[in-house]
Amino acid sequence: MSWVFTRVCSAFFDLWLSALLGVHSTEDIHEESKLDDLKAVTKRKHPARLWTAIGLIGTLLLWLIRPKVPYSHISGAIPFTFLEALVSRTPEAHHPMNNAFPLPELISEGHWKAPDGNFKGWSPNFDMGTRSLPDWASGSLPPGFERWSEEKNVTTMKNYYNPINDPLRITNLDRKLLEPLTRALKDHDVPITHVVLVMMESTRKDVFPFKSGSHLHREILNSYKSQDPDAMHQLNANLSHLTPIAEILTGESGGLPKSTRETDSSHWKDTAEAGMGGLNINGVLTGSSLSFKSEIVNHCGVWPLPLDFMEEIKSDIYQPCIVQVLELFNKFKKNSFASSSRDLNERRWTSTFIQAVTGIYADQNILNDQIGFKKTVYREDIGQKDAKHYHADMEEINYFGYSEREVYPYIEDAIDDAIKNNERLFLSHFTSTTHHPWGLPKGFQSEQYFSDESLIGKHEDMNSYLNSVRYVDTWLGDMLGLLDKKGIANETLVVFVGDHGQAFQEDSPVTGCYENGHISNFRVPLIFRHPLLPKIQVTANTTSLSIIPTILDLLVQTKSLNEKDSGITLDLMNEYEGQSLIRPYKATDDGRQAWNFGIISAGGEMLSVGSAAFPYRLILPLTQDFEFVFSNLETDPDEENLLRGWSVDDLVSRVKSAHGDKAGQWVVEAEKVGRWWVGESKRLYNHAE
Repeated sequence: MSWVFTRVCSAFFDLWLSALLGVHSTEDIHEESKLDDLKAVTKRKHPARLWTAIGLIGTLLLWLIRPKVPYSHISGAIPFTFLEALVSRTPEAHHPMNNAFPLPELISEGHWKAPDGNFKGWSPNFDMGTRSLPDWASGSLPPGFERWSEEKNVTTMKNYYNPINDPLRITNLDRKLLEPLTRALKDHDVPITHVVLVMMESTRKDVFPFKSGSHLHREILNSYKSQDPDAMHQLNANLSHLTPIAEILTGESGGLPKSTRETDSSHWKDTAEAGMGGLNINGVLTGSSLSFKSEIVNHCGVWPLPLDFMEEIKSDIYQPCIVQVLELFNKFKKNSFASSSRDLNERRWTSTFIQAVTGIYADQNILNDQIGFKKTVYREDIGQKDAKHYHADMEEINYFGYSEREVYPYIEDAIDDAIKNNERLFLSHFTSTTHHPWGLPKGFQSEQYFSDESLIGKHEDMNSYLNSVRYVDTWLGDMLGLLDKKGIANETLVVFVGDHGQAFQEDSPVTGCYENGHISNFRVPLIFRHPLLPKIQVTANTTSLSIIPTILDLLVQTKSLNEKDSGITLDLMNEYEGQSLIRPYKATDDGRQAWNFGIISAGGEMLSVGSAAFPYRLILPLTQDFEFVFSNLETDPDEENLLRGWSVDDLVSRVKSAHGDKAGQWVVEAEKVGRWWVGESKRLYNHAE
């Protein structure tokens, strides 16, 4: 287009400037045909100047009244604004070198806490000097424990996490265990020989389990023009078979009428006694809507980096991951094998990571090595013809790899090996079928939950997703059945957690996780399953950062560690940022809020900021390309009526009008704390700007 209009534009500006400046054009001035036109325009130079002045005044006025964000680029020259759009802009406040905590009155000396037992004290912004090393920090330590080693060798200057100096840290380890748990541990033994962590791809809390009356349930019902009672009853009966295993694990009823199916007899049956089964945590948000950043939170008890994609693999993870903690226990084991089952606490730990899809996407294999896994099984391993359990009809259900059932024999092998070698197993398994494009194995029957006329185009993706949820629900039952088959169910702690959710057009105008902070991408299930633990419903506005402190706390409280390992664990539990979920959760402490953060995929553009003290949520833009977004999850749990603003002041004004001054003040503090946290996170990862 520019090539076509170049001559036209050139001629126009030539005439306009000639009239404005009162001179003749130097271009084609020798042409007699144009000379007369130029003279005529020159005579009209005064109207040209008038309109030019009006244009300049109008432009200046627009420049003055136009909101700086997001329209500031309109006043720039095209080449420069185009180039700026290609470069991520980070506010100066994010820089970790100039990052004072923005609420200093909350961390002043009057709020400091003295050390007490394993609690190391809390005195932000006060240089405590070199901390004394614990007894276990001697000799060669496993990877992940560099900061204990570095305290002996200060020649390498790095930033390390220090709970004493963390302005945000709130611990609940001074509180007693939840009462039902105290009674259960007093009445009988609850051994935890093995730990299994199941990270479930794109698993939203509202489908774990699927419930009657939920936003998603209403969407399904509303897709039918006819509300024939018999048809609706049959629909609800079909929906009741969507997540039966999730209902058992959580202890939450779906509230839908049950119907009998032939396949019901093949489903896993819970062997736990009535009222037993472990903790179900409600109110959990993921630490990241990017899977592998979430994996870091779940396995290491740390926040991820607020940068796009997996920059974490270029840095040291600033806390020991659970696998590395177990490897530290191994360091103090005298023998490779325990002599009998009575020597449970003297057995060595072995760690294995297993999934049916690729392990090289986004450098996941590098991340798993960094976390500390000794053995890994990926699509690249099971898809080889010489693989132990390869068979010719293996079916790839999506562009990542196979269905979960293909790794069943590998999980069985890991269990058999641990039993044979008299070892304790830490097994991490990542499901994948609930990831786009939600493909299913050929032998698994797909159901239609939405009406015929609404399915194509509007509800097709959600319907496919729900079928994949039903498939994974069945798979979780198969895994639990394997523990029963091997006779280790009553000595195995199984943690189920969603890596993140998945937004569809039924939820928000923007679908998927990428650059989408909607709550459906963040609210996830979290269960600590053990058949000998009481079924406890816990509500806490927390994140998956609490997984590692809770596992460690359970190992100690169930006496599943020897004296040496228990001492190490009690010490390490006071190093992590998350709170233990087997104790009453602290939403506030001496005026401070328990702040929660969530990285929004891809990581460097938006941040979710929440607090256990309030039901509010702020989507904080880290560049100028996105709006500030506020929601009140108490009055709007599905975020159907969001408040937006292109500046903090704009958003605060709207929040105060809709929710009151307290909510507006919360937004002010959340924005400050969120920006501070971004810089602090980069400091802890020793990330250079």
